[in-house]
Amino acid sequence: MYKKITNIDVELLFTHAHQRELEKPNPVILDSIARAELYIANTFIHLKHEAIHALMLSTRSVLLESRPILTGKFSLKELTTNLLISHIIQANATRLILIHHNPKGNLSIKDKHLLEATRIKDRLLEYSIWLDDFFLITKADSNNNGYNRMNTTSLARLGLV
Repeated sequence: MYKKITNIDVELLFTHAHQRELEKPNPVILDSIARAELYIANTFIHLKHEAIHALMLSTRSVLLESRPILTGKFSLKELTTNLLISHIIQANATRLILIHHNPKGNLSIKDKHLLEATRIKDRLLEYSIWLDDFFLITKADSNNNGYNRMNTTSLARLGLV
């Protein structure tokens, strides 16, 4: 897989070797569902508003960038392939993990999440981009120590993505 980058003077070839050069010196590797869940639990616990975030990964499952895709009040229909691809191209990513975070706690696995995840995965495969997982996150009640907890559901672990 490669991307052509045209320059006025020369035509460049963006390869996996170039992608490795963009990786940080101490990379976060999210090559398993357990590692991704741990990273998400440590990173997204403080968020207070509903949002969809994307973890942009390289071919070797190295985290290149994390960014919000949709925030505020939205419908899953607004999560279009073109929107995702524009963010993926900006991050030079080839893999993706989506996170639907709802701190109010009323998010559940419904048919619409499954259909949208399947639709997104199929559309991204047309562009040789792999959707690794789609996480649904809700805030759970505080436990006795007063710490915030999160309920995390991985659609890949359930065999749905």
